[in-house]
Amino acid sequence: MSVRATEIVFLPGFDGDASLRAPFVEALAERRPTRAVGYPNRPLGSLNGYARFAAGELAAESRPVIIAESFSGLVAARWAAKDPHVAGLVLCGAFARSPVALAALGARLPSISQFLGAHFLNPIGFMPADPARRRWSQGLSHAVASLQRDVIAERLRLIAEEDVSRDLRAVRVPVVVVEYAEDLVVRPSSTAHLASCCASPVRVRLEGPHFAIETRPRESAAALLPHLDLFFDKVANA
Repeated sequence: MSVRATEIVFLPGFDGDASLRAPFVEALAERRPTRAVGYPNRPLGSLNGYARFAAGELAAESRPVIIAESFSGLVAARWAAKDPHVAGLVLCGAFARSPVALAALGARLPSISQFLGAHFLNPIGFMPADPARRRWSQGLSHAVASLQRDVIAERLRLIAEEDVSRDLRAVRVPVVVVEYAEDLVVRPSSTAHLASCCASPVRVRLEGPHFAIETRPRESAAALLPHLDLFFDKVANA
């Protein structure tokens, strides 16, 4: 079976707000059909629920190459392992199993879930000096504050409990694993484990923090497009 990509589908990180990644998505769309799928501000029940929701946002004839950021790496791995329509995966700052111990605590104690969700998303803990990072930090803070506590607790629980290592081993489409030089959320050991679960992944190392897609959107898009083009310009063996 062979699958050629028809579009790029971007899945955002923990906060689930696709609009915060608009500059990155727009930069990709200048060359390839691209859309973002965000998550609703309500519980979806399970990792399978998130994968079903994302897949359900696409047309039946879509053959997506999925760019998954951080938390969404779990979603994309589950989706690609079950759906033969997926043409490829690009996992950015992602992980196969929890990179932070605090996720389990937030899942058990929803009353502090917003605090822990913000800690997971912004481990630096201060307002960045760079204007682009400052705008992103402010937008992220607003997005997290807007999330229902049970939504944050659910996503923390998924991070704490899910392990998609087996899902990734079942994926038969090409995978690109992207890590960031200044990532303080996902450590190199987590990235190494993620890559070890994929069959012959392409490894890409980019400058920037965990949220480089947001703080360096055009640079990130330019770095990824040569890899994305391959999903469109030739048939990927699935």
